[in-house]
Amino acid sequence: MKASFSSAGNALPPVPAHLQGVPGTQRAVSSANALGVDSDHEAIVVWLNTRAKNAHTRKAYLQELRRFMAFMLYLRGRPVSSATLGDLEAFRVWLAVPYLPAEGWPADFMPFKPDGAAGDGQTPRLRGLSIGSRRRADTTIRSFFRFLHEGGYLAANPCMKLGRLTGEEISHDELEKLQLSPERYARQRRQEAIALDNQDQGKAFSIALWRWLRGFLDSDENTWQIPDSPGLANDPTEPGQARCWPQERRERLRCILLFGYAAASRRAELTETMMNAIVRSGQRWVWKVIGKGRTATDGPDRVTLDDQALDALIRYRLARGLPGHPSPDEGQTPLIAKLTPKRVRPNHALKTGQGVTAGYLNTELQRFFSYAAPFAARQNPDWAPILRQAASHWLRHTRGSHFALGQVSLAMTAEHLRHKDPRTTSKYYVHLDDEARGGAIDSISRLLDEN
Repeated sequence: MKASFSSAGNALPPVPAHLQGVPGTQRAVSSANALGVDSDHEAIVVWLNTRAKNAHTRKAYLQELRRFMAFMLYLRGRPVSSATLGDLEAFRVWLAVPYLPAEGWPADFMPFKPDGAAGDGQTPRLRGLSIGSRRRADTTIRSFFRFLHEGGYLAANPCMKLGRLTGEEISHDELEKLQLSPERYARQRRQEAIALDNQDQGKAFSIALWRWLRGFLDSDENTWQIPDSPGLANDPTEPGQARCWPQERRERLRCILLFGYAAASRRAELTETMMNAIVRSGQRWVWKVIGKGRTATDGPDRVTLDDQALDALIRYRLARGLPGHPSPDEGQTPLIAKLTPKRVRPNHALKTGQGVTAGYLNTELQRFFSYAAPFAARQNPDWAPILRQAASHWLRHTRGSHFALGQVSLAMTAEHLRHKDPRTTSKYYVHLDDEARGGAIDSISRLLDEN
């Protein structure tokens, strides 16, 4: 197979002939093979085509498969179809405490982020994955081997004897390096889990901060002189440090902010949406979206928009020279588009109307959040650091949190956020659960205090 880690056309790693998996030790007899494939690479392609029809799901699965294949091929020296229970246990440890071999590793593939800068001639330390990322990797690999086993490509599924991922996996060698006992290491990981959970609770704007941020769009102190770099400090007492955004860009930001919040949208969903996906339903306007975990055959989910989102959309459309409301024939008009060029050069293709990327949308929001931070600090000093670390996905988390605070049912919130598993939605209700438990505790306290 001719492939490279850096290849855009084929994201799988290059596999030497003797590691193609044709003689894999876990292979089933050919008569039981319902997949109709003869190598690990072909089996992976069939799995992706069958289980990852959505582009975003396919990208996520490929990322995990690339990492697992690289581990098996270049660290264990065996094909994927020869993976054993021991290999899977070692893979879990590797995700938490990664390392690369001294030689033989593909130079154009780095599956982990560096943990600090490396000195001259030194191998860079790598940062292990968070427990959430390791769980995603574990779930993906389990699904992959279950598919190969059920399809008759593998005689046995090595994952069947694999225990639950605890997040505390580590090798004895690594424990010796860290000079920690297993108990001390487990305690350390649990402290890290608590710290991580504390961070997750903060990825949403409070009611007060969101109300202020929404009002800041039209406040007199907002001059829209926003630096191009999201992280560039901006002193609101010294205007003129950046060029004032044109009207179209301002209205686009308003639409991203208010529409993204109201629809609890993922940034990729926003950038892929065309105007014909926004339709009138009775007296309401709804957004039709086929997002994460859905396919075209499932049909779109329907998300009801509020008046502020619709008003922001109308203002943005008018700034682009479009009629106020979307129409069903605008299937080629992106919801969030590049800015209209100020002038058109002869014999040069006009870029008006092309959609922006998900990364650009996120950066544009971060520019605005960083710009607003010093102004927010005048109202509440705690708001500035929150805004400086905020990103596009905060709008979705904020909507979920506000649904919970508004006593909206868990089922309705799950439907609005388009969660397949209500347990994903329940994290927004943790504070309400704390209050409910608090009520039970108070009732016992009152009982004990009675004379």
